Amino acid sequence: MKEKQVLPDQIFGLDTSIFLLWLQPFALLILLIISVGLIILPKFGEISAKITKINEVNKKITETNQKRKYLETVNQEEMQNNATSLAAGLLPEKSAYLLVKIVQSVAAGVGYAIDDFSVSLGDIKVDSDKVNANANYDKIPVQVTLIGDPTRYLDLVRAIERSLPLMSIDDFKMSSNNIGATIKLSISAYYLKDISNLKLENLSLADLTPSQNELDLLTTIKDYSLANVGTGDSNAVFVKYNRNDPFLTP
Repeated sequence: MKEKQVLPDQIFGLDTSIFLLWLQPFALLILLIISVGLIILPKFGEISAKITKINEVNKKITETNQKRKYLETVNQEEMQNNATSLAAGLLPEKSAYLLVKIVQSVAAGVGYAIDDFSVSLGDIKVDSDKVNANANYDKIPVQVTLIGDPTRYLDLVRAIERSLPLMSIDDFKMSSNNIGATIKLSISAYYLKDISNLKLENLSLADLTPSQNELDLLTTIKDYSLANVGTGDSNAVFVKYNRNDPFLTP
């Protein structure tokens, strides 16, 4: 029969009874620390992440309710009219030829006609400081030569600058004789790029609420005249014309 081992009177310099008394609480403490590190802290992190997600969802719900309440108080017909007015300020398509047609229509209203035009984009310098390459719009420039009554050139300028789509005169040169006036203009308008990546749900209440500057702009463009826009020939196919030379000897 195996004899029972007898513990020494002291362990690590402490009385054996005192050592055994503190051994069990110490073991429980070690077990508690391990449990906290391996189980409780990860669970606490998961709970914190879930609480954060819940707070984000509640915040989005609150923002959505605020936007819904705001939209319910807005006159929908007025909002649609404002959207139409803003859309009319831009070219409906990216076409310099369409811009020429608009200038032709506006000029005809004050007795001017287009004598010549150029849509060579490379010949017109664009101020890179004013037009950001990362902006959501493109600047469409054209050069036109107009002929008409020299006494109505100011009417022509006013008509161009107060028409929709919005057009700006970048350069103005005028000469006149007994027959009439010849005006060379560099005119530009703007076209909105494709913004299909815009997520409407990300719009904040501040984005939906027009600022004072935007309200002033809407008030201003309501006094502008809508030009006969129509559509351009941006999808037209160029067909080369081949004529037989009658003096060509085969």
